[in-house]
Amino acid sequence: MNILISTLKEELTTSKKLEAKYLQQLALLPQGSFIIRKRGDKQYGYLTRRHGNKVIQEYLGSLSEQQINDYQEKTRRKKNYKQQLKTIRNQIKILTRALRGNTK
Repeated sequence: MNILISTLKEELTTSKKLEAKYLQQLALLPQGSFIIRKRGDKQYGYLTRRHGNKVIQEYLGSLSEQQINDYQEKTRRKKNYKQQLKTIRNQIKILTRALRGNTK
């Protein structure tokens, strides 16, 4: 029984470290949704996010294809980190319940 409890504690510790890592990675990525608007031959980028009840659009300027691809990649990474964070938080919740009363 002690082996099972120690394994669960170890898994909980690992899960909490992963949660911190994902939160740190999310903080480095741009906040909000990336939007491209076309006017003529140029493409202009915006980051749209909420600030309280307001929706704020941050103008990024005229963007090259490389810059657009870079922002789209960051958006994909952010979505992936959020999915992984949701999974790991669910795992932490389950492990905490399993260890209730045996956290010494």
